[in-house]
Formats: sequence, C-alpha cells, structure tokens
Amino acid sequence: MNKFLEQFDLTHEKENYRDVIKTIENDVASHGANLWILIFAIFVASLGLNVNSTAVVIGAMLISPLMGPIMGMGMGMGINDLVLLRKSLFSYLLQQA
Repeated sequence: MNKFLEQFDLTHEKENYRDVIKTIENDVASHGANLWILIFAIFVASLGLNVNSTAVVIGAMLISPLMGPIMGMGMGMGINDLVLLRKSLFSYLLQQA
C-alpha cells in the first residue's frame, strides 16, 4: 500500500519558493520578446476578426503574453505583496490599452 501512495507524492517535485516568486516577478514586465509577441497576437486577432474566424481569435488569445501580469496579480494578492500587485496591474493595463 505504501508503494501505491508514493506514486502520488508531490513533495519530491516541489519547486523552490523563492525561485517561483522570482520567475513570476520577471514575467510581469512588458519588454523585449513580450512586446513582440503582443504585437503579433494583435495582428493575428485582427486577421481573425476580419475573416470572422472564432478559431483564429482564440489562437490570438493563446499566444498573447498576458498570462505573466495575471499570474503576478494573483501572486501579489496571495502573498500580500503590494509592489508586485501594483507592477502587475500596471503592466496588464498597459498591454490592454
């Protein structure tokens, strides 16, 4: 029975807490590759709207780099980090405009 329960143990795959926070903080900023990906996602979404294709618009949402700021907002609220929350919210609103 112990061997069976060991198969579902997640503790050996647990990431370092500080590494997770650092990765999320780095993904919040809108610069470099994220801006290029956002520009191409806008082009793909515009194309999808022009040809009236729901699948293309959904594809544009999938390649959009908005997940970084959204995860940053969630992490900021979860650990009560107002600096990260403010940075994430600003980045999210900047990319939405």
